[in-house]
Formats: sequence, structure tokens, C-alpha cells
Amino acid sequence: MLADKKRIAANFMSLSFQQGILILFPLVILPYLLRVLGLNGFGVYTLIQTGILYFDLLITFGFSLTATQRIAKAGGDITATNKIISAVYYIKLLLFAASCIAMLICVVFIPYLQQNILLLLFSALYLLGNLLFPDWYFQGIQQMKNCTLVTLVSRFVSLVLIILLVKQQSDISKVFFALAAGNLLAGGVGLILLRHKIKFNLKVTDKDFVKELFKESGYVFTSIILVPLYSSVNIFILQAFTNPLVVGAYSVAQKIFSAIGMLASVINSTFFPYLSKLYTVSVKEYAKTLQRILLGIGGVFLVLSIIEFFGAKFIIELLAGKNSHEDMSYAIQLLQILSFALFFSPFVAFFFQQMIIQQQQKESVKNILLAIILNFVTAIILTYYFGGVGMAVNVIVVYIFICCLNGNAVRRKLNHPQIDAVIGN
Repeated sequence: MLADKKRIAANFMSLSFQQGILILFPLVILPYLLRVLGLNGFGVYTLIQTGILYFDLLITFGFSLTATQRIAKAGGDITATNKIISAVYYIKLLLFAASCIAMLICVVFIPYLQQNILLLLFSALYLLGNLLFPDWYFQGIQQMKNCTLVTLVSRFVSLVLIILLVKQQSDISKVFFALAAGNLLAGGVGLILLRHKIKFNLKVTDKDFVKELFKESGYVFTSIILVPLYSSVNIFILQAFTNPLVVGAYSVAQKIFSAIGMLASVINSTFFPYLSKLYTVSVKEYAKTLQRILLGIGGVFLVLSIIEFFGAKFIIELLAGKNSHEDMSYAIQLLQILSFALFFSPFVAFFFQQMIIQQQQKESVKNILLAIILNFVTAIILTYYFGGVGMAVNVIVVYIFICCLNGNAVRRKLNHPQIDAVIGN
């Protein structure tokens, strides 16, 4: 038990540091790129980067949960682990090939890409680096220290290359070269570390298992890809019923709310592999551990919610400057309202991950679809009558709704007669 606690604590620290690197890196390069590329060049960079991120999401395909879970369950079984690694890389390579074909098709319809074909090459190399990086494996065995170190070095390499190579507006392709170089370095080193840890063979022998893993990850991918609809749809609704000032104020409050809530992803990622393994060993212990973790998460985010509510003015002024307080008073009000949603934010993802552990992928997709429908209806009604305040209240309503849906699904599965029989034993 003590060894488990030490491993969880070490994993939490590593994931926290890694998440911090991933958050800070774009913030560090933003002012430099904005100054060198100009507003137009930076807009093109942002547009292409957004497209790459969607392709990356496709190639990742939910393996950060499904593959992590299976690796955790496999424990020290080398044969089972080899099968998982081979299947994951096989599926990722197929999705990578499909992404490359889709990017080539984009060239036909986007004249800018026809004139800057190097951007596609560097984008493909960037995606290849992410494909190779086996973070899902190391998370599954709860050893994220090496991944964190590799991430730090790769981002530092990209930063240095950007400063050395990007000197004028026409150097946008060099930005993507720098990002691709860092990612390829991370992917290559990650693959070497994986080979050092376990001598795996990429030959796929069990095609039925590949199909099973693809189907399982497909549900998770669908759930993950649907989640961004909350924020994107809400912004469009705000634009339709309010004015740019309200949209700007809400965007500021939403970004701060999301940044604080990112602690939840670190906590959930830390416990996910441990709970996945525990569920296969003892459902009774799993249920007890869930209760303790939920109490801990609830306590932490209750404190954070209170801090966000009473410290909203300080947080806004810290980021936007004291002189902007008059312009940002509405953002402060919205951030205070969103602080109530902050308390529920970690449970949304936490219960979703437990549904993955408990093989409830189909139900998780259904719950997210219901939440999206509710969000669309209530967002329009509340925003029409109450503007930005209504949208902030809508976020609270939707978070509580999806929390109740997912939480109830987890509880029902744990109270299933077959589960009760296991607990009884």
C-alpha cells in the first residue's frame, strides 16, 4: 500500500510538471512569434496549428485511456503487453496514413498550402513524433518521470530552434520545422526508452484483438472529440445574442476557469492506471478507493472554487492589469459565477474515466450527446434573456447534468448483481 502511494505521488508530480510544460510553452513562444510573424502570419500559424491538433487527436484515438488501461491491467505480463503495444502502433500508423492523405487533399482546395508545401511535410513529421511517443505505455505502468524529462528537452529544443531560425514574416515554415524537430526527438527517445523497458515486436498476429481495441478506442475518441462542442458552440451563441464586449469578457473568464480546472486532468490521469488495475484485482477495494478519492477531489476543488469566487478580481487584474478593472468588471462577475461550476468540473472527467474502466463506453457517448443537446437548448434560452451571465449559469447546469449522468452510471454498474457477487466473494 505504501509503495502504491509513493508511485501515485511520483506520478502526480511528473504529470503536473509535464502539464505545466505543455501549458507554458505556447505562452512563451506567443509574444516572439507575434512580433516576428506579424498579426497575419500569426493568424496563419494558429490556423494550421489548430488543424494539426485535430489530426493529432485522430491519431491519438483515445489510446491515452484505453491503451493505458490495458497496459495497467496487463501488469508484468510481457506477452499481453507486447500484443497491446503492437496493436496500438498498428492502428496509429493506419490513422497517420489517413491523416497524410487528408492533408494532401487539403492542398487541392487551399491555394496557400500549394505555395507552402513544406508546411505539410513538417506537419506530418510533427504528427509522426506524437505517434511514436509512448506516453500511454509509461502512464499505464505509472512511470511518467522519463516522459516528463523527454517533454521538457523536446520543448526546449523547439524553443531554441524557433529563436535561431525564425527571423522574419516569411519564416512561418521554419516555425513548424522547429516544432516537428522537437516532437520527432521526443518520439524517437520515447521509442528507445520503450524498447529498453520491454523488447516488443511490432508484428501483428491477432487481428481480432486489433479490431476490438479499435472499436473500444473509437467510443472513447468519439466522446473526446464531442467535448469541445461545449465551448465552441457557446461562443457562437454568445456572438449571436450579445455583443463583442460580452464575448470578450466571457472568453477571459472561460480561459481562467479552464486553466484552473486543468489540475483535474492531472489528478484523473494520475489515478486512472491505478484504478484500472485495482478494478481487475478487487472490485470491493476499487469501490472503497473511489469514495476516498472523490472526497479528496471534492475537498480540493471546494477550496479552489472559494478562492476563485473571492479572488476573481485579483486574478483578472493580475492577468489583464489593474488599469483594465473597469473594462473587466463584467469578466470578474462571470468568473465568480463559473466558480460554482469549478467544483463539479473534475468529476465530469473522473466519472467518465471510471466508465471506461467499467466498460461503459457506449453509455459515455450517449451521456455526452445528451449533455450537448441540453447545452444547446439552455445556452440559447439563458443567453437570450441574461446575456453572458446566462451563459455562465448554463455551464453550471450542464456540468451538474453530466456529473449526475456519469456518476449514476458508475454507481449502477457497481451495484450490478454480478459486481455484488464479486464483492461478496
